[in-house]
Amino acid sequence: MNLIESAESDIKSRMDRAGFEINTCVQNQSKDGCHDTFLAAMTKYGEAASQLEVLRKIKEQLDSQEPEVKDES
Repeated sequence: MNLIESAESDIKSRMDRAGFEINTCVQNQSKDGCHDTFLAAMTKYGEAASQLEVLRKIKEQLDSQEPEVKDES
């Protein structure tokens, strides 16, 4: 697995975990500390989403740098 794919997998995993925490808090708002957990999960999700956007831009740049394969048929 290359570096880009590995990073993308890690970021998506963190987004999934944060999303789960967000949904858990929304479903059970009476749980102690839910407000703080909800806000922390939103922060984690936002950071991971930003990282994923940066990674996508990096992938676009890398893709545009690859030499085009010429069809010599």
